[in-house]
Amino acid sequence: MKIITLFFYLFIQTWCVQASQISADTNAVSNEITSAQNISFDDLTIVVFSCDKYQELWAPFFEMFFKRWPSLKTTNSQVPIYLVTNALKHDDPRIISINNQNEKSWSDNALAVLAAVKTKYVLILLEDYFFTRLDEKRLSDIFNFMKSQDVAYCQIAYGTDMETRYKAEVFPGVAEKDRYELWRTSLNACFWRTKDMAHTLKSGENIWAFEIAGSVRSQGLYGKFLTVFKDLPADYLNMVQQGYVNSDNLKKIQEMGITYKRAKLDLDSEHRIKLYLYYQVLAPIKEFVKSSIQWTKSQCIVFVRKAIPSFGS
Repeated sequence: MKIITLFFYLFIQTWCVQASQISADTNAVSNEITSAQNISFDDLTIVVFSCDKYQELWAPFFEMFFKRWPSLKTTNSQVPIYLVTNALKHDDPRIISINNQNEKSWSDNALAVLAAVKTKYVLILLEDYFFTRLDEKRLSDIFNFMKSQDVAYCQIAYGTDMETRYKAEVFPGVAEKDRYELWRTSLNACFWRTKDMAHTLKSGENIWAFEIAGSVRSQGLYGKFLTVFKDLPADYLNMVQQGYVNSDNLKKIQEMGITYKRAKLDLDSEHRIKLYLYYQVLAPIKEFVKSSIQWTKSQCIVFVRKAIPSFGS
């Protein structure tokens, strides 16, 4: 009789533990779902810059984008998504195509789309940024901090310079860029306060000129320029380099189940010699020149700040 009683006691204890664990797991899942539903991106417009030449990228880009950021079709479906093109439109009811058939420059296209934006902030993307990961909670935390501090700009997907960034950290994993930093207005995936981006743009400039000259013009703007250097909210693959589709990255997204239909764009593997010369000869020279300019500029700033303590304040 004692053995039977002991057996039932152990059975009941085991059942209670399992039921408790199931309940805990259920509550955890429920809390995770509720948390995801509570993440909101108010007062934001997403702007994806492209041109008709890269039309074949649009379908796989958005297929991957919505897989990584699914709430854009559910709880955050109020966030406008603009695709800047020339004459063509992307066949997706979630996407608003902004056409610039008589294109003057990248900056003129940007000024045109920003004039149509009704929100205080924009998230700037390029059509070859194929997101492999996106943490909505982390992205939301950074965006809300940006709004609370009235920040002008925040680069979200390219971490670098850890030691320097830690010294300028203003939010966990987020640092303020130096006012005189090169590439201060880098167009790696970034949030902008809409009016500040419009103010920084200059008609006639291409995208590379904007990143360089715009960095200088940004020095006079009110509001911090930030960059995420740790716990990045997103990772993405650059699908196009030097005008050619990256064959390695193409293979990666196809392995992820993304459909990509080749059309007019060449693969980088079809231009190996040209790209070898660029990356092994021209790119190192450009990097050396850039580094030299940055070092010279930083030394000049250090000298001037020592001579004039109020400089840059």
